[in-house]
Amino acid sequence: MLRLTVPGEEETRMWAQDGALWLLPALQEDSGTYVCTTRNASYCDKMSIELRVFENTDAFLPFISYPQILTLSTSGVLVCPDLSEFTRDKTDVKIQWYKDSLLLDKDNEKFLSVRGTTHLLVHDVALEDAGYYRCVLTFAHEGQQYNITRSIELRIKKKKEETIPVIISPLKTISASLGSRLTIPCKVFLGTGTPLTTMLWWTANDTHIESAYPGGRVTEGPRQEYSENNENYIEVPLIFDPVTREDLHMDFKCVVHNTLSFQTLRTTVKEASSTFSWGIVLAPLSLAFLVLGGIWMHRRCKHRTGKADGLTVLWPHHQDFQSYPK
Repeated sequence: MLRLTVPGEEETRMWAQDGALWLLPALQEDSGTYVCTTRNASYCDKMSIELRVFENTDAFLPFISYPQILTLSTSGVLVCPDLSEFTRDKTDVKIQWYKDSLLLDKDNEKFLSVRGTTHLLVHDVALEDAGYYRCVLTFAHEGQQYNITRSIELRIKKKKEETIPVIISPLKTISASLGSRLTIPCKVFLGTGTPLTTMLWWTANDTHIESAYPGGRVTEGPRQEYSENNENYIEVPLIFDPVTREDLHMDFKCVVHNTLSFQTLRTTVKEASSTFSWGIVLAPLSLAFLVLGGIWMHRRCKHRTGKADGLTVLWPHHQDFQSYPK
């Protein structure tokens, strides 16, 4: 239950309905602190709300305006905000729009108030379209007509530059060993363009990766956006965990798309040639033979040197002397 206490003479201008406090019309002296109380048999809670009512002058527009943004050289929509309580169960909503206090009539080719909605369509947004707008809805209550007014501050932002993307990787053929984990990055160069409007994904045999590999053995990695030397890049890797023979027969494509271009780059996975080499096996054997050969040659040379020394050495106690007669 919501409880509202107002002075007796104000009850016809203020009332609570469905959790909302209505003030018709709102006056400057209504500014102040309002306390809302909700309670049931076991619970009670209070909330205070600070209300400030400003004069309807240009000096207070910055305090009561809703900021909205449109992009330069495009068509956009302004929305008259916070009108749901006044337009509920109404199919024929009529709103008048003003730009700097000037009524935007029906014959205006620049602005179009969309009948039955709270929208104002702005064609070919220009810098001079920035400024303050007012939307006015006529509301009837107990035979009395009230104007529900909202102020909007329109800000214009420049359109972000977009460029034609260029796929700079992967290579045409990727070599991998069966049973190994493989990551193939798809890297796209955007120059000074924005990555926000550029989409990048992989396909296998012209099918999205999720559909081609429902088991999740091959997946797309997380998208990365980064800059190098003030130039933008985006990258999405294709991850195999692991590579199987099935992948050798797949046609993989990296696909990039924005409003200016649609490009693809094809790559295939092939089985890497065997890394087994007889040279690797024979190298230790050759080294062993060289070592053994060196030892044998060393011993042979030493043996020969020993024999040569034996022929030149004279042992006195083994010599025979010839005797001559006295």
